[in-house]
Amino acid sequence: MKTIRRMKGPGRALALLLACGLGPGPGYAAQKTAPAETGHGSIRGTIYQTDESTRLAGAKVTAINVRTGSQYASRVTSDNGDFEVEGLPAGTYDLVIEVGGNVFVADHILDLGPGESLSKSYSVQPQRPANRAIAKMPPPKGSATVVGETVAPTMFWTSTGGKTLIAILSAGAAVAIYDATKSKKNEASPSSP
Repeated sequence: MKTIRRMKGPGRALALLLACGLGPGPGYAAQKTAPAETGHGSIRGTIYQTDESTRLAGAKVTAINVRTGSQYASRVTSDNGDFEVEGLPAGTYDLVIEVGGNVFVADHILDLGPGESLSKSYSVQPQRPANRAIAKMPPPKGSATVVGETVAPTMFWTSTGGKTLIAILSAGAAVAIYDATKSKKNEASPSSP
């Protein structure tokens, strides 16, 4: 007959915490091939020269879905510098601006909800290096910065990583409290016979 040994104390809490946090997740599920996505979202705005006030003609904006690699391009901008990329499914996108054979990568990726329309204007900055290269695109000549928008910094505790950490710490605290109260019940009282 085999003897089963139960873990006690902090080791048990740690094992439970690790088992909950590192168990099989959605990544282990069988992968299904999704049909080609079509969407109703769009990204529109205006492209400016480096001075952030002169509109740029002759630019093409391409939104690249970071998950699928699908590319969606705008028409070439006219003298007004306005662009629109339509038919975007919900997802996260890199934005690339091509002007005169040069590629400029937007500083930040964009998250687009189902049917959502975002309005962002950009200024091409050849003197400012891009913060990343984009697969299947020529090396960037510079970056493209958002014009006329101040982005408030995201607090860590409200981000996905922060919320995950809070959940894990809460689960660990709950297990520790449970173990502590359970062990108190098993201790004999000095006044008991």
